Amino acid sequence: MKPLNLLFVVSLALAAPLQAAEDPAVAEAIEAGLQHYRKGELSQASSQLDYASALIRQQRAGEVVGVFPEPLPGWQADEPSSESGGMMLGGGINASRHYYKEESAQLEIELVLDSPLLQSVMAMLTNPSMIAMSGGKLIKVQGHNAMLSTESGEPELTVIVNGNAMFTLSGEGVKASELQEFANALQLDKL
Repeated sequence: MKPLNLLFVVSLALAAPLQAAEDPAVAEAIEAGLQHYRKGELSQASSQLDYASALIRQQRAGEVVGVFPEPLPGWQADEPSSESGGMMLGGGINASRHYYKEESAQLEIELVLDSPLLQSVMAMLTNPSMIAMSGGKLIKVQGHNAMLSTESGEPELTVIVNGNAMFTLSGEGVKASELQEFANALQLDKL
């Protein structure tokens, strides 16, 4: 690599951390993990890095709620909620938001993000043959594969985004078209 190109790459690498808001607790845990690792204290190093990873997932969980749309006309909504799942979701993030119409309909949007457990579910949901065998219909939502199912009597829409996020939209007293409207209103750039 030419010296000028190398200098450019190094300066980008050094500037990149300055662009993200740095949580001092995360940086301290990473540094402590690195110090333990250099001393050969692998158990303590692993513990500190696991702690840093959990803090990062918590931070990400707090940010991801921006993906949920504002209520569509005629609907109201509760505040979105999120949590990092730890072992429950294999280290992933779970977030949701509840929408409702006065006395007539309820809709829930659930998000599972960055969970290793999603891989097996996504393999099934991205296979058109599996979708057809399960009675679902393959559709597109914002250019992403989705499955619309009405097997339980109420429609359910599952949307796969970027191979690491799965949205499930379901409810009572809702039409499939309403689920699709909400899915199309998701702010996927916030993932």
